[in-house]
Amino acid sequence: MWGDGAGGRLELKPDGTFTADDVCGDYDISAYGPENEPRSGSGTWDDNGREGQSSVTVSFEADRVNSTYKALRDGKTLKLWTYVGDPDEGHALCILTLRQD
Repeated sequence: MWGDGAGGRLELKPDGTFTADDVCGDYDISAYGPENEPRSGSGTWDDNGREGQSSVTVSFEADRVNSTYKALRDGKTLKLWTYVGDPDEGHALCILTLRQD
């Protein structure tokens, strides 16, 4: 279970599915709602399988959007993160930390 510090949660399940509850992300444009608003729902996730790259992409089934988070370790804390919007425009980061509960 990953949390975004603002109440959003993302659960990545071993079978390649996920559930999300108001989780932040850099979502692609969707005809089903505002871009980059926190999202809830379910779908599939993939670690992108690239050698030397650590990232996770979540794809929501209902509104057909996805977000890719880069993975990092900050000391003993595991994090997933992405820019929200264009990084050149000074937008915020979405940072998810691995929760222990």
